[in-house]
Amino acid sequence: MNICDKSKCTACYTCYNICPKNCISFENDEYGIKFPVIDDTKCIECNLCVKTCPANNESNFNKPKNAYATWSLDNEDRKTSTSGGLASVLYNEVISKNGVVYGVCMDENFNLNFERATHKNDLYKFKGSKYVQASVNDKFKLVKDDLENNKNVLFIGTPCQIDGLKFYLKKEYSNLYTVDLICHGTPPIGYLKEYIEKIINEKNINPSKILFREDNEYAFILCKDSTQNKLYYKSGFCDEYIQGFLNSLFYRECCYSCKYATNQRVSDMTIGDFWGLGLKEPFNHPYTGAISLALVNTSKGQELLYKCKDKLFMEERSVEEAIEGNAQLNYPSNRHKNYDAFREKYKQYGFVKAANQCLTEELRIGYKKYRKILIRKKLRNMAGIFIKKYRD
Repeated sequence: MNICDKSKCTACYTCYNICPKNCISFENDEYGIKFPVIDDTKCIECNLCVKTCPANNESNFNKPKNAYATWSLDNEDRKTSTSGGLASVLYNEVISKNGVVYGVCMDENFNLNFERATHKNDLYKFKGSKYVQASVNDKFKLVKDDLENNKNVLFIGTPCQIDGLKFYLKKEYSNLYTVDLICHGTPPIGYLKEYIEKIINEKNINPSKILFREDNEYAFILCKDSTQNKLYYKSGFCDEYIQGFLNSLFYRECCYSCKYATNQRVSDMTIGDFWGLGLKEPFNHPYTGAISLALVNTSKGQELLYKCKDKLFMEERSVEEAIEGNAQLNYPSNRHKNYDAFREKYKQYGFVKAANQCLTEELRIGYKKYRKILIRKKLRNMAGIFIKKYRD
């Protein structure tokens, strides 16, 4: 039995959580992408998986009410955040009121899963951009238990994961806050792990942490334990994984027709980078770091954001500015012209060779851009040395 049209499956894990007999598991197909598989020996044909699947139902969307440019006022918190640190502030707010939060953590073996946290000391694990799909596993069940026990719960994930949670719960909870991330698409974790394994073997390193951004620039960085102990660095301009992600080469099939890539949202709040800020209306603040977008979609989203106002810089901006600056708030990612070629090459050669062969043009252009950046940096450094000598 097929739970939904395979091309629409987001791997949101709603079916996995709703099944009363635990007979659904996720397995990779020939392209390394996870899909639900039903154990027919356990299935009682209740059809709850089919009835609850977001792909088979009309979702409830909200028109955004307000938009804010924002960042954390805690300098240390902001330094260790990919964007302006808004997600970290939201997590801290709910935890500080004895609530429970759910977010995505990557372990030292580069597995990416949702985790539950009740202590501030655990929140560092949620930090950083993760350009790969996370597994929800049984977390929808835990969220429901927390809600039924009158705990305030914050769940941050992609729009399809938020929608899956809502379909699983089947009703509104006043103590649930949902925040979705502006999502470009979700590559399978197997591609990332294969790429990391290639680097580990070539460089003879033993990393336990990955970063995809540094100083608001895309990069592929592998570290040992902390960001201070870098073992490998490659600019995003020249990196196969980063370029493949940014150019939509290897997302799930559903990402290219994503019903959530719209200015109507399924969560209480939408967050991401505030791209395009200040291009139409001036943004007059002496700040050069990354800036978060808070797109408030419901009264609960507004309530949560206002609870954090003492910990955030916030300036209200027009919703139109926020939507215009973020492509994924307007339409799904465009499939890369070599998407089909990548899939066939993946079956033959694996991820690394397939990505490299399908991104020849992007990598060539990327290397040229990176060389120009290095030259400019070198000239600036030389100019600085000359000025210092002249002044001395």
